[in-house]
Amino acid sequence: MLTLLAAGVPAAVHAQSAAAAGAASEAQPATLPQVDVRDKYEREDLPNLAPGRKAAKGARLGILGATSILEAPLHVNAYTRELAEDWSALTLQDVLENDSAVVFTTNKNHLLQNFNLRGLDMGAMDIATNGLYGIAPANSVPIEMFERVEVLRGPNVLLSGMPPNNSVAGTVNMVTKRALAKPIADLTVTYGSHSYGQVHADLGKRFGDEQRLGLRFNGVYGKGEMGAQDEKQQRRVGALGLDYLGDRARFSLDVYSSVNKIENGSPGMFSFTGTAAIPGVGVLLDPPSGDTNMFRGTHGQYDNSGLLARAEFDFTRDWQGYLAVGGSEAEGQGLLFGTRAIVTGLDGTTRGAIYHVHTKSERRTAEAGVIGKFDTGAVKHRLQLSAGVLKHKEGTVNTACNYCYTTNMYNPVTPTFPAEPVWTAYTTQNDFRSLAVADTMSFAGEKVLLTVGGRHQTVKMPLSSYSESRFSPMAAAVVRPWGDGISLFGNYTEGLEPGQVVGSTYANAGEALAPKVTKQFELGVKLQTGELTHTFSAYQIKRPSFVTDSANYLVADGEQRLRGLEWSVFGKLTQDLSLLGGITHIKSEQRNTGKDTYGVPEWRARIGLDWQTPVQALTVGGRLIYTGKQWADSSNTLRVPSWHRVDLMASYATKFGGTPVRFNASVENVADKKYWIGDFADGFVMPGAPRTFKVSAIVSF
Repeated sequence: MLTLLAAGVPAAVHAQSAAAAGAASEAQPATLPQVDVRDKYEREDLPNLAPGRKAAKGARLGILGATSILEAPLHVNAYTRELAEDWSALTLQDVLENDSAVVFTTNKNHLLQNFNLRGLDMGAMDIATNGLYGIAPANSVPIEMFERVEVLRGPNVLLSGMPPNNSVAGTVNMVTKRALAKPIADLTVTYGSHSYGQVHADLGKRFGDEQRLGLRFNGVYGKGEMGAQDEKQQRRVGALGLDYLGDRARFSLDVYSSVNKIENGSPGMFSFTGTAAIPGVGVLLDPPSGDTNMFRGTHGQYDNSGLLARAEFDFTRDWQGYLAVGGSEAEGQGLLFGTRAIVTGLDGTTRGAIYHVHTKSERRTAEAGVIGKFDTGAVKHRLQLSAGVLKHKEGTVNTACNYCYTTNMYNPVTPTFPAEPVWTAYTTQNDFRSLAVADTMSFAGEKVLLTVGGRHQTVKMPLSSYSESRFSPMAAAVVRPWGDGISLFGNYTEGLEPGQVVGSTYANAGEALAPKVTKQFELGVKLQTGELTHTFSAYQIKRPSFVTDSANYLVADGEQRLRGLEWSVFGKLTQDLSLLGGITHIKSEQRNTGKDTYGVPEWRARIGLDWQTPVQALTVGGRLIYTGKQWADSSNTLRVPSWHRVDLMASYATKFGGTPVRFNASVENVADKKYWIGDFADGFVMPGAPRTFKVSAIVSF
């Protein structure tokens, strides 16, 4: 049955801690040095780590609460901080590259991080933090301050509400770190090619006779060459997590600041079809090296800060109330986006565009609710009621050089960086208000779990006097007819995007179009085989779009239809061999045009294996990343070839004078292949990153 986390109940904490220790001892022989180091990281109020420690056995599903993977009525994965450490991860992208449902739509190490989940686009601003939107950084999410990355695939407005930028791809939820039962004082030193160096301090301790007050601090400073050749990047992150565990109440506060800087360049994104004014070469040329610097002499900076406070109160043993409030602010200046170029000649001759940008955004969010468990006869219920509000403001200005200079994609020139623009005002405002209810009922000795619920969402755009509402239902079921090791699941869920007030150039000018409703049907099976957990699912998603009809009316007659099959797996194949990965097949079509959706490869595979070698405390591993063919443009005139790459890693734990040290080394794109990784926007493709090394040492004091 779906469970409600009770982080503040000491008995539950001690029980989970004991279970976690048992799971850790099963995952690795007790004689290995890294067990003592990594065992400190088992957080008691989260679902336990799965065998292999790269994924968790459960995740938080928004309004449905913390749920085991086998009992979740949708396809979900939860990736761990241990996985991030193994690959010396710096950002969310380094973790999500292990998920076959995800493909990134911005260059590696770009100042912005956008990606595609189940064939639908999502950006950093639409990431959730501890279940709430509006807190995460707006451009790139640093991984160092988070414990888990939970990925809920597919539209699900009931579970988490509408995100600031209205993505309906699913929910990526970041779980912040907390102080643990044992004190933590870890120092991680990382070095990456070509000359990027970073220091990360992770400090945590609980205080008081009963250790009720906890403090966790993470600080990061990194600087050096990263991204394009001769491009310098700087990262600064500071994150503080406080929590208090009372007998009947729990409180937490998360505060962070994140700064990203780039100096002297960026990789580019290339169009081969061009525009009416600047025709492209018309064929897809061989890609340049992934670190080709198209924009020397430029600079950019993104500053983010955020805060999230949460309080939980136990009215009785079975009923709890909660309140969460928070917000974030972001400001970016310089070369943030617009790294585009049109290739006009077979020799790589290119017309370049460059933008000097100033953008600001502000988000405020709050949620209050009640959670209860009760029985009606033989039926057990887990009921949650919530009310939420999210306000988002954003404004962007830029000084543009629109394809104003000639360069070459293989041998670029240094462009003239346009003058800095003057930011004026917020030009986009969205106010989202919602009421939601969800009831999970268990029948037949908990062999049948039925979830029904819905969210009434109101969308307001004060700058255009737009105000519309929509009730979005959800129905889902999990059936376990053959015991706990196998479960069948199915769901109907919806995603919601704002409509708009029709502009003056259309025949129906001034009409307020209703919010766009994306609908998903999904069926699947979850299977536990030994120490492996599998999820198989089949789904169909229909997403409407606005198009202009023959009478010049703007109407919601367009539709993107996605049909997919997915398999994901995590755990241990044998005592010494761990497996993490999956395979995704998606067929995405624009029903109104008959064309395939550009930038949605039909096949993706991510298969990772780790081997605990006979050498004590030495683990080696790797992963295969495969992405199939995809159209580069909406007209389906150019197709990006399939590509694959192999990444390798190794980890070794030892002690120096009684101080535990864990060394990690990884190399991405071992063969240093040149390839087009995929699309950023209609017609613009991106080169994949070159061979990249990273090494790190984690010293535990």
